Amino acid sequence: MRLYWSPPMASLAILILAREAGMPIELTKVDPLTRRTQDGRLLVEINPKNCMPVLERDDGSILTETAVILDWMSAQDAQLRCTAPARTDAHLRIQEWMVYFATEQHKLATLLFWDIGGEAKQAVKARLTDRFALPEERLGKADFLVADRFTIADIYLLVMVRGCLHLVEGFDLAGRYPKVEAFMTRVS
Repeated sequence: MRLYWSPPMASLAILILAREAGMPIELTKVDPLTRRTQDGRLLVEINPKNCMPVLERDDGSILTETAVILDWMSAQDAQLRCTAPARTDAHLRIQEWMVYFATEQHKLATLLFWDIGGEAKQAVKARLTDRFALPEERLGKADFLVADRFTIADIYLLVMVRGCLHLVEGFDLAGRYPKVEAFMTRVS
């Protein structure tokens, strides 16, 4: 497998999963500004969506979108260390969190890279940080988001928190979401 990535973006989630599941993965860095790989290829030639991360599987096929890549990779692990068997309630709950993070936080965070006004950026930052209320509630009842064990949903949460801490100046994670902060300390 080859991952086309750029630190410190959401590609980190895929690297965490690869390490947790003991999956070998080759890395090809992509410059986020020029959208070129280390060898000069344009990202759009690899992924017509022109965004990262991109996973090239051993058969040469391409997967995109963080949640999809995480789901596919976790299913390749015979021990299912970071997911649950397909069509089980636990797997559906993992998918709920994955879609939540992808749509309510990850894509929302990309607006902060757009040329939008200061008031709009503040509104995006507020909404982005407000979205940690649900994980906070869940982590008040359990150590992890699903099935009382570390899953790809937890990996995505970890990456979303790191992203917000990087993008939102003054985000007081410990003061506002102490359960999420404790989770971060535990899993980091």
